Amino acid sequence: MRSDVLVEPGILKNLAARALDVVPRQCQQSAIYLVTDSVTDELYGAEVLDGFLSAGLNAQKLVVESETDETGETSTEETKTLATFMKLADQVLAAGVDKRSCVVSLGGGVVNNICGYLAGSIYRGITLVHLSTTFMGQVDAAIDFKQAVNHCCGKNLLGCYHPAAKIVLDPTVLLTQSRRHRLNGLAEALKHGIVHSTELLDFIVNGGTVDDPAYLDGVVRRTIAVKVPTLTRYEESDFNEMAPQFGHAPAHAIEFLSWHGGCDAPLLHGEAVAIGICVSAEVAYAMGICDWKTKEEHYRVVESVGLPSCTPAEMDLDAIMAKLAYDKHTLTGKPTMGLLRNIGDMFERDGVYGQPIDTKIIRGAFQTNMARGR
Repeated sequence: MRSDVLVEPGILKNLAARALDVVPRQCQQSAIYLVTDSVTDELYGAEVLDGFLSAGLNAQKLVVESETDETGETSTEETKTLATFMKLADQVLAAGVDKRSCVVSLGGGVVNNICGYLAGSIYRGITLVHLSTTFMGQVDAAIDFKQAVNHCCGKNLLGCYHPAAKIVLDPTVLLTQSRRHRLNGLAEALKHGIVHSTELLDFIVNGGTVDDPAYLDGVVRRTIAVKVPTLTRYEESDFNEMAPQFGHAPAHAIEFLSWHGGCDAPLLHGEAVAIGICVSAEVAYAMGICDWKTKEEHYRVVESVGLPSCTPAEMDLDAIMAKLAYDKHTLTGKPTMGLLRNIGDMFERDGVYGQPIDTKIIRGAFQTNMARGR
């Protein structure tokens, strides 16, 4: 699997001139489906479609509705479903497709993931291109081979591994997002810094704020440089699975529950990951893998950038534990998690980085984390 990544400020404004560099040559005579969400469509949909059409491409646009959650923030999380996937598949198949057709995602992580699963499924795989427009997409969701939609049992349970031929990132568009959504993306970059790049972590904590376009551009470029080796050498070690998934076992459980009545307001993915990082620290401390200072350092760096660190106190712990059973790294009833010995240093035993966690330990970690937030 291979993806080419292009980081170019201003490219979305210049697609009429650059469209043939964005869409792979073998796809340029076939149908191209530009898939976006309703919020992104208002900002860039017409401009991007016009750029493709001006370049002579046979492109048409499909729009997924965005929702507004209880906080007033827009999100496509509730549309990350098999129903949305099937609606898009029906539209593409009805309009016409061949083996050289291309799906182009224009939007954030949810749209990137839905389109990845769509492109990976039609004819068992057609070409995928990401035009990722959110901080979460640019540092994480688009920079991966994993594609998925949610199921009523949990997050990201249906999907495939399918590479984007081209990943195009324009950091200048990130200031169109709310500050909360920019912090949401920062959480995934922070995760990589905490796990295996103290240089990246230092830049994230001390290099600026999410209100500064130069800082956003710097985080995007630095995070890609740190993340890509875990993808290019994926089979060498389970570190390359555990590092990108650090904090995600607890995060997926609480994020999914938050969207289904589990707490007062839904959590964005990065907010849940930030909390999952701190729950993971409690697990490592309870198992004697890290000391108290290192545990506290997880909380400090998460809180220093303005992200939440504690599981909502109103969440039901039994419900959280039930959702953990659907995590893809759960084996024989035990979640498997990467844990840190020190910041920037993942624990391993006999060359294995994924550690099976006794359910009593992770339950206790959640209890301690929740009590801290009260």
